[in-house]
This record gives sequence, structure tokens and C-alpha cells, in this order.
Amino acid sequence: MKKYKNCYTVGPFEQFTRKVYTTNEGLSSNQATALTFDKKGVLYVGTKSGLSRFDGETFKDVDLGGENEINMLYCADNGSVFAGAGNTLFEINSKKKITSEAFNAKIVDMKIDGDGAQWILTESILYKRNADTKAVEIEIGVPGDGTKLAVLNNNKVYVGTNGGGLHALAGKRWHWSELMEDMTGLISNTVTCVEFDAAGNVWVGTDKGVCVYDDKSYWLDCFGTYGLPDANITGMAFADNGEKFFSTTTGLIHQHNGKLSYYGYKRWLPSPVATDVVVSADGTKICVATTDGISVIEKKIMTLEEKAAYFRELAEKYTVRKDGYSLSRTLAKCGVLDENEGYVGNSDNDGLWTGLYLVGLCYEYAVTKDEKILEMARRSLKAMIKLTTITGKEGFTARALRYSDEPHFGAYKTNHEWRLIPDGTIEWLGETSSDEMTGHFFAYSTYYNLCANEEEKAEIREVVRKIIDHIIENDFRLVDIDGKPTTWANWNPDDLNNDHKWIYEKGTNSLEILAFLKTAEHMTGDKKYAKVFDDFANKYHYGMNIMQYKIPDGHLLHIDDQLDFINIMTFMSNVDDPNLRSLAAMGLTHHWNDERVERNAWFNVIYGAVTNENCDLDVIVDELVDFPLDTISWEVYNSHRTDLQWDHSPEELGMCPQLYSPLEAHERRICNSDCNRFVCDCGCEDLLDAHEDDKPSARPMFPGVSCSKGMDLEVPNNFFLPYWMARYYGMIK
Repeated sequence: MKKYKNCYTVGPFEQFTRKVYTTNEGLSSNQATALTFDKKGVLYVGTKSGLSRFDGETFKDVDLGGENEINMLYCADNGSVFAGAGNTLFEINSKKKITSEAFNAKIVDMKIDGDGAQWILTESILYKRNADTKAVEIEIGVPGDGTKLAVLNNNKVYVGTNGGGLHALAGKRWHWSELMEDMTGLISNTVTCVEFDAAGNVWVGTDKGVCVYDDKSYWLDCFGTYGLPDANITGMAFADNGEKFFSTTTGLIHQHNGKLSYYGYKRWLPSPVATDVVVSADGTKICVATTDGISVIEKKIMTLEEKAAYFRELAEKYTVRKDGYSLSRTLAKCGVLDENEGYVGNSDNDGLWTGLYLVGLCYEYAVTKDEKILEMARRSLKAMIKLTTITGKEGFTARALRYSDEPHFGAYKTNHEWRLIPDGTIEWLGETSSDEMTGHFFAYSTYYNLCANEEEKAEIREVVRKIIDHIIENDFRLVDIDGKPTTWANWNPDDLNNDHKWIYEKGTNSLEILAFLKTAEHMTGDKKYAKVFDDFANKYHYGMNIMQYKIPDGHLLHIDDQLDFINIMTFMSNVDDPNLRSLAAMGLTHHWNDERVERNAWFNVIYGAVTNENCDLDVIVDELVDFPLDTISWEVYNSHRTDLQWDHSPEELGMCPQLYSPLEAHERRICNSDCNRFVCDCGCEDLLDAHEDDKPSARPMFPGVSCSKGMDLEVPNNFFLPYWMARYYGMIK
């Protein structure tokens, strides 16, 4: 295929990474309550049981004398860190306490103004102390329980209260000007955070969201202003570049370039309940306190090629098993990657998943000409061929195989679809589906066209010939070694065209067999495959079947979507006739227009490569840039958000509602292209209120949506495939 008509140049970008710290790394307690960075960039974490200081690898306790619940942390310009623990204010220099002072009530916040004066807020009194003498210049009671303090220079002071609204210190004779809900633009009298921005506006966090006040009479709030968080705010942190971070009772919200991004449970935070947030002076580290440890989210500059290299190393290290089969890894400990623990198991479609990984390797080799990548591809090619040779029935391919020294060997004793080879060293899984054949032909075709030497081409030709001959000789079905046709591998024209039980497979399976036949003809040159192809395309009108092969399903079922895009690619890679290509292009364009809302980078690349039409290059790049480095199958929890638009039409089919548009890549669950991207939550049923039956968040998870809750590492094919294919077709550089 020729190069795509446009090319998108992608420069270095900010990639977010995450690391969680708990008592296992030295925190005094997992219930983190307050955070600050000192002037050297050292992180301090206040917890329910004391103060911890990060030494670069682990946390060490800061000895404050006994066990102290930390209420507040603040770093002064001189480098001192102040910690409020109950009624006591501690001053810490590096690792040691240097002073302590008791106050009348619990200390909740502290600031130092432009003149160096200390402002100290307890739950009941605000103090101002002289910069030099530390003498108290102001001591004024707070109307309500004080929560947070904001000081701009030395003449603007605001205090938030729990239920008593927001208060500004004013007048020659100091007094409180009360700003209350219903009387002003304040959206709640429960004020949890107060901060000044660089322009002198007052940002107010509440239990209902964020509002902004101009210090006079003008207000904006989250209910009428795009880009202000609507959540129970527990902390705010402003970076020098204008970015803002908000900790909430349902995760972290990042405001940047006028938009909000969500970093939630559990890929980003160990608990959905975030209690505070702080950002480093250079803006590269964001630390979030939660009720179950802290999360340090770090920005680092990457290129897409570096990201691809990272994923390749990750996959080869953790998700490739014996012979080169590529599948998800089951972890021994939740979220812990260890080469010596856990294992790469089997699935119902080992050939399909290994085939997708192999195709990614083929395109990477075609771009880079790296011989190491070619060796990886060659290894996985042989593994796929073995799935056909292991069964002992010519042309019949196994779904999976397992060696006697691998986990769960012995399934043949209880499951008749698993069979043991005569020497007892390998068992293989039958009842093979059309999915498997799709994966095999896609992989063989791609390797043959992009990577194979003459010896390998002969080997691939032979296995493809045997598979397609088996299909033809068995009335266009796969027939297992027990003599019975398998359940799904059916391309028989009488069934597909005349039996309504196959109506949903009609277009997909028509496309499959045409792609298989053209691949066999392309590789072998045998005209008998051209004759069978012509019969199917014309006599049995499979050519018409593929002109609109996709039956719209409301974006509920996605297995056939993946198969269709794969088979289109296989078909077009082996067909030059423009009339045949136009038939398939009709079906593909209809399908892609339906799928376009999913923003699937891989599907977009295939559509662009095949048609040379607009394929939303910006969406492809956005997906690749935003794709998280962590591909563990974590729980995700998003249904608390009020910015989501729910599609209730699935309820007509007895299914739960889903989203109209998929979440951003870093916000949704890790899944392959055969899974539902419109799912909002996954694996977090315990966080949903089952009593609120009228809310989408209370509904059961979408059928077929799996989540290992941090116990599986997925193969990042949804990055490999679109990235290297887009590079190969000249879409990005």
C-alpha cells in the first residue's frame, strides 16, 4: 500500500507516571493528611500517626516526640517546614524539630506574607505575628470552625470555615467581612480550600465544587463555568505555569489549558478519597495524599518512539511466554511486576493475540530494519505455526497449547476440548473459532509481505495452504479431530445467506473467507483459490455481503468490530483489483463512520491506510500520547463525575447504560479493541451505591467487562499496532 496523503509530526510530550507509597515504604500511616515540598524539593507527608520525610527511596519518620496526628504542613521561604499536630505547631529544619509551640485550638493552616509576618489559623482564632519579634499583632476570633487560610502580600487575608462560609479580614479596625452562600456567589458555606491565583483572584474550594471571586463582587462557579471542578474539594495546588490540581473525595482533577483531566482510582491513586495535593516548584511532581497511602505522579518528557521502546521492553519481559506466545500476565501480588513471580497463561485465542503482537513486530521491523525485532517476530511466527502442526490433523489449528511444566497443565483430564499429544508433554485446545483464523491469516500475511525471506515464505505458504484446504474440503467450516464442526468457524454460504441464526455473522464471516482466499492465492499463486473466491464473491454474493458488512449495534458488542478491521487489512493487503477493493472500501467506510466516535487509534490507522481518506490523525496522536505507561488491569471509577453524558438506550435490551463517548485513554480501563470503550466503571462495585437504582453508577457493570483488580498485566497492543502501522504508512513521524 502507498503512503498516506498526510503526515503528523509529533514532538516530545509530557508523559505522566505514577508510584504509590504506603507504610511498606516507611510512611508513618497510610492515612495521609497533609503534604508539602521544602525548598530543596524534599517531600514531607503528614499522616494520622506522624510526620514522614522522603529520602529519595523510602520515607523516614521525623521525630516530633511521641505519636502526632498531623493537621497541616507549610514550608517557609527560609526552608523551615511547619507542622501542625493538634494544638501544637512544630518548626522543622531538615530532619529535626527545632521549636514547638502550643496554641488554644487545633492548628489548621499557616502562611507567611510579603513582609515575613506569620499568619497562623486555628479552628477558632487567626493570629498574625511580627516577622522579627514574633509578637502577636492580630488575634481575632474566627466566625465558625476555621479550615483554610489565604494571604496575598500583607493586605488581603481570607479564611474558610466549615459551615460558616468565607471571611475576608478588612478595615483599620480589623473585622470579618462575611461572604455567605445565598448572599454572594459562594456555592457552599462549607469551605475546604482557599488560594490566590497570580492575578489576585480568590479560588474557593467547597464540598460542592470550586468558585472564583475577584475580591470585589464578581464570581464564577463550577455550575456555570467550563473548566472549574464540580466535586467535593479537599485540597488545591497551583503550579507556576498556571496548571492547577484539585484533590477530591473521588480522585485528582488536573486543570490545564482550560480543560479538566481526571486521575482516579486505582490506576493513579490507591484510594478514591484524596485528602490533599501539592505540586513541586518546577511543576514536574504532583503528590496526592489519600486515605490509603500517597501517590506521586511525575511528568517526564518522552517521544512516541521512546514510549514504543518502553512498551516493547515491558512486553518482552513480562507478557511473552515459551515459544513466543504473547498474552496477559497473571501477577502474584496486586500491582507488582516481577519476572520471577506470576505467569503468562493461556486464553481461548492464543493465536489471535500472539498474531496481533507479531503484526506489531512486523511493522516495527519494516520501519526500523532492526534485526533484533525481526528475531522476535520470527520466534512468534514459529509459535503460531506450531498451533497448526500440533493437532495432528492437517490444516486444523489449535486455539492454544500448554507445556507440562506450565501452570494449569492437566486441563485435558477434565475438559474434553483440551487434548494431550502422544508423548504427554503438551496439551492443546480445540473447538477453534473464526477469531483464530482471522489472527493467523493477518499475521501470516503481514510477516510474508514485510519480513519473510524465501525459506520463510515457503513455510508460510505451506501452512496457509493446509489451513485453507481444510476449510474448503470441510464445506467451508473448521472440523475438529472429533469430526464435528466447531461452533463459530463457519463460512458456509447456505448458512450465512439463508439461515437467520447467522445473520449477525453474515457480513463478518463473508469478509473473513474472502480475505483468507485472497491471501492463499497471493502466496501460492494457485488459481483454484481464485476460482473459489469468484464463486463466493459472485455466485454466493459475498461481494455484496461485504459492501455493508457491519450491522450497527449501538456500540454494545465489539468482538466482530476488531475482526472486521483485521480482515479488511488482510484483504486489502493482498488485493490489487480496484473493483474488488471498492466493494470492501464501501463496507469499511460504513463501518468506520459508525466506529469513529470510539476514537480507536488502530481502527483509524487501518481506515486511513486502506482508503487514503481523512482518518482523524489528531485522534490517533492524542490516543498514543495519552496512553498510560501502566497497563495493569486496574479498577476504574468515573461514574461520580457530573460531566459525563449517559446513553440509556441499552436499557431497552436489558443492559445497563453506557457513555455516549469513551473516556480519555488515561481515564478508562486497559482493554483490547474487542472490548467496550464506553464503559465508565470497572471492578469498583464496592464504591457504587446500590440503593440509588435511578443512577447509572448504581447499575451492574456491563456484561463481559472483566477486571482483574490489579492482578493482570495486559499486552499493550493498542499502542504497538497503531503506532508502528502509522509510522510505516507515513501518517506520523
